[in-house]
Parts: sequence; C-alpha cells; structure tokens
Amino acid sequence: MRWKITLLLAATIPEPLTDRATHSIQHPEECSISKWLLSIHTLHLRGTQEYRAVLDLHSAFHRQMLCIANLLNAADFDQAERILNAPEPFQNASRSLANAIMALGRRMGTASTT
Repeated sequence: MRWKITLLLAATIPEPLTDRATHSIQHPEECSISKWLLSIHTLHLRGTQEYRAVLDLHSAFHRQMLCIANLLNAADFDQAERILNAPEPFQNASRSLANAIMALGRRMGTASTT
C-alpha cells in the first residue's frame, strides 16, 4: 500500500520519483520483504511452495512498479496513474503478493506449533 501511495502521489503532483525510490524499485533484494525472506526467521520455510510463491510474486510486483517508475521518470504521469488505478496488472500483482505473504504467515504459524 505504501508503494501505491508513493507512486500515485508522484503521478498526481506530477513529479518524477526520487533517485532513492527508483533505486528501491530497481533492487528488490534490498527491500524489507526480501530481507525478511532471507532472514533466519524463514529459514525453515525455504523449501515450501508458499515461500517460493512469495519470492516469485515479490519479483513480479517489483517488475510492475518498475514499469510505472519508468513512466513517471519519463514524465508520462497520466499513463502511470491509469496503470496504478487499473485492476491489472499492478493491483493484481500487489494483491497476489499480499495473499502469498499471508499464506506464508499461516504456514509459519503451523510450522512453529508442530
């Protein structure tokens, strides 16, 4: 949700993204989700389908954000806003990632009780 707000704000103002925001989008391995996925907390889940789903969907989400970031940085603010508000592909990627994280969280909960 935080990314959607950041991207929508840039489209609405209209203003390109900061170098820091662009860098964060270009480097998914540096974001908090990746850091959590690679932390000791998820070590026992790395071979699970849920874990692999989060990895894949996290990459897909960053690809969608990068498309929008490129539009914003090219000053195509209207198109960036249209993509952000359309049900596909950004919103679907965001929702799919959130659902996968929740599924992994449920798996973590059952793994810790077994």
